[in-house]
Amino acid sequence: MTSKPLLYTQKWLISFKKEIAGALFLTPETGEVICEYRKRYGMSQEEFGELMDLRRESISRIETGSVTPTFDFARKFINAMALIEAIRVERAQHKEIDVYFLDNLAKELGFNREKLTFMVKVAVESYDRKLVKIQKSLKEIKI
Repeated sequence: MTSKPLLYTQKWLISFKKEIAGALFLTPETGEVICEYRKRYGMSQEEFGELMDLRRESISRIETGSVTPTFDFARKFINAMALIEAIRVERAQHKEIDVYFLDNLAKELGFNREKLTFMVKVAVESYDRKLVKIQKSLKEIKI
């Protein structure tokens, strides 16, 4: 079986996906890894559940380790985190986000426009919070 060539997924993003996969599959604390990424991007369990098409309770069980995530969940999780990171990078590099590029990247990673809209919100908000923290720490250093 041959897979379609990736037109929008850049090499750095493939490396990022491999990093997440390694973190997920090479540790016995898979749920903790998932929880760390969810928190990294500032999502509640409810929001993350919405993104992953699961109830908040299911997310909680996965994060606490009482339920082992399926392979499909892991694949979707890796792609979701990669897309959110790509949006953050897009936000950092450009004043305006290239919606055409992100829409095509989302399709390539298996997400519809509704999910993309949610991920753009999550990515931009988490990026902006990080930027404010950095700016605050730089002001403190100058004192």
